[in-house]
Amino acid sequence: LLPRKGLKLFSKLDLASESLGGDVNYQRLLFGASYHRDLGGGRLLHLGAMQGVSFTWGGTDEELPFNKRYFPGGANSVRGYVEGEASPLDPNGQQLGAETYTLVNFELEQLVTRTWSVVAFIDTVGFAQHRADYPWDQVLSSVGGGLNWRSLIGPVRLEYGYNLNRRSLDPVGTLHFSVGFPF
Repeated sequence: LLPRKGLKLFSKLDLASESLGGDVNYQRLLFGASYHRDLGGGRLLHLGAMQGVSFTWGGTDEELPFNKRYFPGGANSVRGYVEGEASPLDPNGQQLGAETYTLVNFELEQLVTRTWSVVAFIDTVGFAQHRADYPWDQVLSSVGGGLNWRSLIGPVRLEYGYNLNRRSLDPVGTLHFSVGFPF
């Protein structure tokens, strides 16, 4: 709930197949890591990385359901965006979702008291609407800071992310109120 040191590795595989009784054929692979280090003096370093890619082996690219595309953004992703809005857009600003993305988070936390801390972060995501453009063809980055209260259920966070390289319809930044560690 409140990581101070260590490494976390994880992966997730989703499979859908007509041979398993489904309507479509697709596969989604997600893997990532987070690393936490106590730097001393109440300073903590938190690093995170995640890679997601979708496939349609045994089917066509059009078979990937819209809700199985990747939609990064939000309090646990790229904090300059609301949930799911750091993904490819059509010319009208409608979300298209990505078939592949890479997310990197860097956070420096300074304890002010035993239960309160301030954080500074940089979040970057690279994504591509089509897997053929793997690993990505667009990159979005946010920088920001926040205040955390270390509760029994994890950190209660108030954070603001400012978008460094906004697209024409992107917000300047986003304020998030959330519970739990971001990555």
